[in-house]
Amino acid sequence: MKQEQIKEHFAKQADEYEKLMVKLVPQYLEQHKIIYNLLPSEDKNYRVLDLGCGNGILSELVFQKLPHSYVVGFDLTEDMLNAFEKKLSRHSGKFELKSGDFRIDSIGQEYDIILAGLTLHHMTWQQRKAFYKTLYSSLNKGGIFLARDIIIDEDENIMKDQYIYWKDFMKLHGEDPELWYSKHIEKDHPITLSDHFSWLREAGFSKVACHWRLYNFAITSAEKL
Repeated sequence: MKQEQIKEHFAKQADEYEKLMVKLVPQYLEQHKIIYNLLPSEDKNYRVLDLGCGNGILSELVFQKLPHSYVVGFDLTEDMLNAFEKKLSRHSGKFELKSGDFRIDSIGQEYDIILAGLTLHHMTWQQRKAFYKTLYSSLNKGGIFLARDIIIDEDENIMKDQYIYWKDFMKLHGEDPELWYSKHIEKDHPITLSDHFSWLREAGFSKVACHWRLYNFAITSAEKL
């Protein structure tokens, strides 16, 4: 999917993003609790990258648990960055916003935590495999990478069933499942957890793990030792 198409897609969602995600992503709010618990328990001056930050949902979790942190919010869409700044205005001075396409633009260096919430699936498989090396080099030693993303199962029949379950979930919440499925097929490139973990290890990450999985969604972590 071209950059301008992605910008237009997310600009339309900026104002109602969280309300929409609750209807499109199973256990969306429950996932926040898991991500919150995966953040370090000791509050330090962490430098955090919120990759594809949207309106700041994950950054808000960071400030709740690690208030001494400094967050870099990185997103392609100005509307989302404006929503981030508005949502987290009370934390002014503790974050900066960067506009760019992480597939081609620099994401910065020396992070202690990198978060990627429902964003990596926009990369092609080739781009993503190479990007894991960028993520690894951008982390400090001892840093962690937390990802919430769309996945596909290794078994084709299970994958088909999971898409059926996902469509049923969206329909139950008043959304058009075929509309959102067609958008997904058009613009997304989900991978299996096996590929995800294999590419992370090839990039240098250790202690890769899956902490939550339902249908075609998962929360994973990896560490740079």
